[in-house]
Amino acid sequence: MELQRLRGLTPRTARQLFTATVAPVVDYASNVWMHACKYRRASPINRVQRIGANAIVGVFLTVATGVAEAEAHIASAHERFWRRAIKMWTDLHTLPTTNPLRSATSRIRKFRRYNRSPFYEVAVALNEFPMEELETINPFTLAPWVARVQTIVDDGDNSEIKQADLGWAVRTAVSSSARNGVVGVGGVIEIPASVRGGPKLERFSFTLGMRTEQNPFSGELAAMAYALRHLPDLEYRSVALLASNKAAVLTIRNPRQQSGQEYVGCIYDSINSLQVKRNVVAVVWIPTSADHRLLKMAKKEARAASREGVVPARKFPRMRSTTLNIAQSGERTRKQLPDNVGRFSKKVDAALPGKHTRLLYDGLSRREASVLSQLRTGMARLNGYLGGKSPSDDAKWTPNMQAVHATIRFAMATGRLDTQY
Repeated sequence: MELQRLRGLTPRTARQLFTATVAPVVDYASNVWMHACKYRRASPINRVQRIGANAIVGVFLTVATGVAEAEAHIASAHERFWRRAIKMWTDLHTLPTTNPLRSATSRIRKFRRYNRSPFYEVAVALNEFPMEELETINPFTLAPWVARVQTIVDDGDNSEIKQADLGWAVRTAVSSSARNGVVGVGGVIEIPASVRGGPKLERFSFTLGMRTEQNPFSGELAAMAYALRHLPDLEYRSVALLASNKAAVLTIRNPRQQSGQEYVGCIYDSINSLQVKRNVVAVVWIPTSADHRLLKMAKKEARAASREGVVPARKFPRMRSTTLNIAQSGERTRKQLPDNVGRFSKKVDAALPGKHTRLLYDGLSRREASVLSQLRTGMARLNGYLGGKSPSDDAKWTPNMQAVHATIRFAMATGRLDTQY
């Protein structure tokens, strides 16, 4: 409610403040009580949603909650509760087996009709996901005193190519490809003549897993681990590991409590083995726009491993991030207003609710947004309504902002709308 005291905020800023300050307070511990938040018990939360929409775009408090949420482009409380519950249920299954919470998930009475757990609805909704196959994520990937790998991530023009081409005895490039429902990885290892067995160019590729289990990020980490393990016996050499996935390189620089910990651990083990023999290893990020020769060859190998009809040779742990995204997208039902709610708004905008409302309001001032919300919701002393977006418009549709601004200026000039916000 304090958002209403910040006069003159644009809808974009007010929406960000609502998401960052109000929503976390309302959703606190919602995993425990969300199953009981129905009917009259949900009225205080719905009032918070309406007041938040009023602070963002200026809709009246008498507007239906669903219409107010659609105009302000904020997630409903039910959607936020489910996203938090799915995330917590997924995180519980990624804890180490020694964690009491992890072992307790198998004893929760998830599928009984009596003495139900608060996670009953979540467990039933995610029953089709093999949570037991998820990767294990430890609190710390590496000990704080373990030295991190040298990484080179420069934003200067062509500086990455110069770093990758100069001064390295052995260069290896890795890449990943996600297509045809699978994730493939590939790479090349360039061994010069000064190294035993050189000069030669070794290539490798394999299918990491299905796209519902893996992602390009995990594919890049798996390719790094594979390439480092298959390097020849080196001593007193400098090794450069080239990659085009910036997120993977930054993860190697500073590992966190995130997906891909097993691959990161393998990478550090291989690098430590190389460093024992006085080798120097560095991970270099090269953008795809650089058009590097070795990266192009690695990408070709990765695409060959993700061609149509390939099957993974072995099964790797499912990535938490991929499973979480699929679970949340599957439970995110299509927003739809009830038949008896928002009749006027549906006439104005047949595609309500939708993402286009954010485009309508973000470019307006607070006063203009208040006028537009009155025009679209019908809560104003004005006859008639605006013609809006039709359901047949495609995803590339954009509102005619000139017409919107002209209508707002006309409504403000007539003085027939309430502009006191």
